[in-house]
Amino acid sequence: MSDVQKGRNINTHDEANIPEGIELNANTSTEILPANPNRIAVQINNNSSIQAAWIKLQDASVDDDKKGIFLHKKGDPHGEWNMVTDNVYTGAICGIAAAGNPIVYPTEY
Repeated sequence: MSDVQKGRNINTHDEANIPEGIELNANTSTEILPANPNRIAVQINNNSSIQAAWIKLQDASVDDDKKGIFLHKKGDPHGEWNMVTDNVYTGAICGIAAAGNPIVYPTEY
């Protein structure tokens, strides 16, 4: 048997970081998660909002453009985004609403 490891797990915590919902708006980017050099996975869902949103792998101060990873609204199977452990972005993650004020729910490991 080989000693090769698949993926990585540097998690030193017993629990996931699950902040309360983050309310986005359609005018300015909002921070969803701050930069975290120990991040090993992220899940962000928009499954309770009737408005769509974009997730951006950048600091909220960079721009207010409606671009990035599109999160569909409630009821759509694409209302969730996952970043798995093989290639994890550890910088700040922000979001902006397509319209209205959707609330997204991040989970960070």
